[in-house]
Amino acid sequence: MPGARHPFLTYGTLCGGLLSERYLGSDEPRPGDPETNSKKKYKRMIDAWGGWDLFQRLLTGLSTIAQRHEVDLANVATRAILDQDRVAGVIVGCRLGLAEHRDANARVFDFSLDDQDWAVIDAATEGHRDLMASIGDCGDEYRE
Repeated sequence: MPGARHPFLTYGTLCGGLLSERYLGSDEPRPGDPETNSKKKYKRMIDAWGGWDLFQRLLTGLSTIAQRHEVDLANVATRAILDQDRVAGVIVGCRLGLAEHRDANARVFDFSLDDQDWAVIDAATEGHRDLMASIGDCGDEYRE
């Protein structure tokens, strides 16, 4: 694989905010509903990955893990990405002036995922589609 020696700095770790408690148990957004272009982009990726029902299953699993570790669902999602081979770091956006987002994001370093957590994640993502096969490489969603 090209670049196999180089670690990744991941972007979009929280799917523009869709990977959060706010969307747990929520109805699927209708076309035009997501309030930002970023959310629209990540909703298309969710559809390509497996759809809203599978995404809800993932959110439920991440929420279960979050409750066990007393952290946010977003912390669990971020920790799972940081634990991947070749990931050096993540880029997580937060709103300017909201210090609680910064403080909440830092909690990702207060816990570790164990085998039980990974089993929950594996079960929650069973049946997903490979995004590399369906949409291609990073940035391909912008190319026609």
